[in-house]
Amino acid sequence: MGARSLLRSLSGGQYFALAGAATVLLLQAADLGPALEYRRTVLAAEPWRLLTAHLVHAGWRHAGLNAMAWVATARLFAPELPPARQAALLAASALGTSLLLWLLAPQIAWYRGLSGALHGLFAAAAVLWLAGAHAAPGAGPRRAQLGPALLLAAVWVKVLAEQLGGAHLVNQNWLGVAAVTQSHLFGAATGTAIAAAVARVGRAAARPARD
Repeated sequence: MGARSLLRSLSGGQYFALAGAATVLLLQAADLGPALEYRRTVLAAEPWRLLTAHLVHAGWRHAGLNAMAWVATARLFAPELPPARQAALLAASALGTSLLLWLLAPQIAWYRGLSGALHGLFAAAAVLWLAGAHAAPGAGPRRAQLGPALLLAAVWVKVLAEQLGGAHLVNQNWLGVAAVTQSHLFGAATGTAIAAAVARVGRAAARPARD
């Protein structure tokens, strides 16, 4: 497949993720981390850091890995992540991650990186895919539910393993920074909860009214 054919095959959500990944790399080149990172002591005066912290990174490897993960997630879940929904889920996951870090992890003085929000985006997309497969008519939904169920289970096995002492899974020297694994847990929890609520509202709206 040529480059033009590949570009034409991309969904709007994938273009959005590519633009977001480019933004992450541009911010890394601009070295804006100190101005945008989550820093607990200044959040009251500079609350924008609750969101901007997720767009800056500790180093090029860190930024590159998260940029690629964003694009891969958008491609894997293309039907579930059109641009507007993707932006909303990513922003909600980022905000939820930061707020939970502030509330539940006072030992975290500073934080940079998109991985927490990406865990939320991944989990949310898996929930939405699973909900869509469950609602589909016909005899196939049980089989169709297997893929998203396994993906959702995989992200939760990963984040729970990290909390139970498996931080070495992501705390690799080559990243140049110790991973804040709490952010993965908080992001996945936020994304799962939001998508479950969205799916529930959708089911309620689709249910025929009784006389």
